[in-house]
Amino acid sequence: MQAALPPQTDDELRSFLDDARLGLRLVDPDGRILWANGAELELAGCLERDYVGHHLGEFFVEPGAAAEMLARLAGRQGLSGFETCLRARNGTIRRVLVDGQGLFRQGRLVHSRCITRDVTSLFEREETARRRAEETSRLQEDFLALLSHELRAPLGTVLLWLGLLKQGESDADETRRAVEIMDRSARTLEQIVEDLVHASRIAAGGLTLTLERIDLVRVVQQAVDAALGDAAVAGLQLICSAGTEPIWVLGDAGRLQQAVSNLLANAVKFTPAGGRVDVCLDVRDPTARLRVSDTGEGMSSGFLPFAFGRFRQQDSTSTRAHHGLGLGLYVVRHVIEHHGGRVLAESPGPAHGSTFTVLLPLADEEAVRLRSPVEARAEAVLLRPGLKVLLVDDEDDVREALTRLLGQHGAVVVGAASAQEARVVLQGLLPDVILSDIAMPVEDGLSFIRSVRQLPPERGGRTPAAALSAYAGTEHRRQALEAGFDEHVSKPVQPPHLLAVIARMTGAPAIARRTG
Repeated sequence: MQAALPPQTDDELRSFLDDARLGLRLVDPDGRILWANGAELELAGCLERDYVGHHLGEFFVEPGAAAEMLARLAGRQGLSGFETCLRARNGTIRRVLVDGQGLFRQGRLVHSRCITRDVTSLFEREETARRRAEETSRLQEDFLALLSHELRAPLGTVLLWLGLLKQGESDADETRRAVEIMDRSARTLEQIVEDLVHASRIAAGGLTLTLERIDLVRVVQQAVDAALGDAAVAGLQLICSAGTEPIWVLGDAGRLQQAVSNLLANAVKFTPAGGRVDVCLDVRDPTARLRVSDTGEGMSSGFLPFAFGRFRQQDSTSTRAHHGLGLGLYVVRHVIEHHGGRVLAESPGPAHGSTFTVLLPLADEEAVRLRSPVEARAEAVLLRPGLKVLLVDDEDDVREALTRLLGQHGAVVVGAASAQEARVVLQGLLPDVILSDIAMPVEDGLSFIRSVRQLPPERGGRTPAAALSAYAGTEHRRQALEAGFDEHVSKPVQPPHLLAVIARMTGAPAIARRTG
């Protein structure tokens, strides 16, 4: 086998240099270009006659760049990653890095050999990443400021009215009015937290669905019924046209109702008094189509592509007329897309209203023939009289409220303010169910339930248990179940959901009534 040899002739060497993908050139001590390979000519956008023989300074954007390079080369410093901008004949500017060394004979510079690397795309990517990081940082700062404002507003209202009620000078009507206002403010806070939790789950890829055959007409009607009060307060007409025939889809009823509620809340928020919100549900085979239209503020063509973005608001200034975090439509889009559907936004422009259209695939015939689990759950649960509940929570107000709630449904509740106290209670009480907070001082609920699971069955080691926690993420639920809890219930606790969970853990409800 013949050994590989380096170029044997000047022509072979010149061909090798001409084909190199890095720009190469020779420059005399005065800066005149003596030779350049094909890659260098391509960077300069020149033919050889338009480049060779010309001064180096003609092709650099910065006036002093050529002089500085020549001075370094003449001073034997050489060039290593010298950053500058090369201007091509057609005006295109390329970001380049130049390496070079001078060739000296008898102490005199004969010429310099330079290598030019085009790093334009690299710098553009870095610049794009920098701008994106700056924009992300700005959005985070804006969001934190916005979140602080949105939380303080309803919280301030609650505290103000509580202060007035504590003075004891309010009559019955004023007290009733105060309770209504505080209730709305509390629900506003709850909605903010829910939006944040759902947005966090979506961003982390943790949005889960419990799919079942559901009647979309019923889901939409429930959302509309819940929004009627807000629409009335805002002085709006809320008209629903959904028909009476079921429209069956495979979906998560809770998630879909949340998506519809978000669309309605958005329409009510941005429609001035005297306006109208129309909800229309029909079938356009093979999809169910929901349209929510309003006569409100509308959207500009520039904002429409970002209508479903996270933290996006058409007006995010401090003088905006509407509150909110810009998460409602973001949640809508992801919930609908997780159901295999689409949601579209349309608007003729500002002051001309908006229309949001949701398209969901219909359930196939086999699914329609199945009995809906939603229908099976159309019962309000009553707990078994005398059901013994051990309630563990370090917050006195929470224990008091849940004790009263469960007591109204026939349960006998024993409260404990800590894991240690709960273990003492367990020595004298064998409860039917344990409800425990997670985040508690000294010892948390995870450690507590692990210790319970180590007890023998006759001392409560297998007692059904549910975690009650403000930590509502998928990972927190997994940790609770792995620790030994049978269920995970997110705070703020919804009474019907909590009762259903207790009934499920303690077996089928002994008493139940139809709710319609």
